Amino acid sequence: MPLQANIHDLKQLNKPFYIFKPKKLKKNVEAFIKKFNGEAIYSVKTNPHDYVVKKIYDAGIRSFDVASIKEIKLIKSLFSNSKIYYMNPVKSYLMIQKSYFEFGVRDFSYDCNDELEKIFKATDKAKDLNLHIRISTHNNFSKVNLSKKFGVEGREAAYLLRKASEISQNIGVSFHVGSQCLSPEAYKIAIRKVSLIVRKSGIKIKFLNIGGGFPGKYSEKNLPTLTEYFEKINSEFKKNFNYYHDVKLLSEPGRVLVYECMSLVVKVILKKKKKLFINDGIHGHLSEIKKLGLVQPVRLFRKKNKKINVVPFSFYGPTCDSNDFLKGPYFLPESIKNDDYIEIDLMGAYTLTTNNDFNGFFSKPIIFIKE
Repeated sequence: MPLQANIHDLKQLNKPFYIFKPKKLKKNVEAFIKKFNGEAIYSVKTNPHDYVVKKIYDAGIRSFDVASIKEIKLIKSLFSNSKIYYMNPVKSYLMIQKSYFEFGVRDFSYDCNDELEKIFKATDKAKDLNLHIRISTHNNFSKVNLSKKFGVEGREAAYLLRKASEISQNIGVSFHVGSQCLSPEAYKIAIRKVSLIVRKSGIKIKFLNIGGGFPGKYSEKNLPTLTEYFEKINSEFKKNFNYYHDVKLLSEPGRVLVYECMSLVVKVILKKKKKLFINDGIHGHLSEIKKLGLVQPVRLFRKKNKKINVVPFSFYGPTCDSNDFLKGPYFLPESIKNDDYIEIDLMGAYTLTTNNDFNGFFSKPIIFIKE
């Protein structure tokens, strides 16, 4: 994805483009590091643009959560000595083998016996593995449920902890409360559940990974502050793992770091009453809005903010798919017309990686830097 310093001629830009705001990214990364009492591991899938990842590294996060060999290659090409956590609970034999022998990855996640044995065999029965079991937990407070696909619980989880301890002395437990988690209670419930499983297993763990899920401030009202999340997490961690003084707390922040560091600028193709047909949609960079039911802040781009009448609009994307639709409401000037540009804010998370080429509209976006 090309990256440029500034916009010279707006009229030449007929495709969607981003504006990157590094100061907001730096502020969010530094705030997370300051408040979290453990090791922050950036979730690369959230926004894998190399410039964004470099800024996150510069702001103080030196560890990365990856889900594929491609993401590992990206991080190693940027920072050869960075710490990589391969926390996708299901990986192919070849991916495990390559990540261990070619890229020096030592931290792996698993949630079943077959995956655990696969890791052991693919690494040639390595003695320096850090094994992290993924526990299933309730996602009732989150916009996106992540517990259906991954995770183990109960007696099976305790058994897998004991079995992992036969392979490695460095055992961890991880969970994920779901994406865009709207309540700190979710972490409290998950930590208590993990504590019970660990006690039943009789295994001394070295890592507790609370995953991600920390929300961006979109349109939700009365969203708890990041401080409230960490107060709840730290309190439960001390209560439930007080008997383990050497348990290291880990987290995989993604959205909360990057969601407001980018905005997306789209062009109005056609105005049809209260419907605006724009040059991007749910098959492009707006799929996350549709999936989470978000209503992002919008405004006319490069036009002075005058006291003008605003009315609610809905958006239609450029494809022939009738579901390529975002209801809104998006409040914009009633006078908006064809070929005007709209800036959609809070577009830094899960937007660069979810587009496809349906109907042939995909294009690699230009990203402009706003210092």
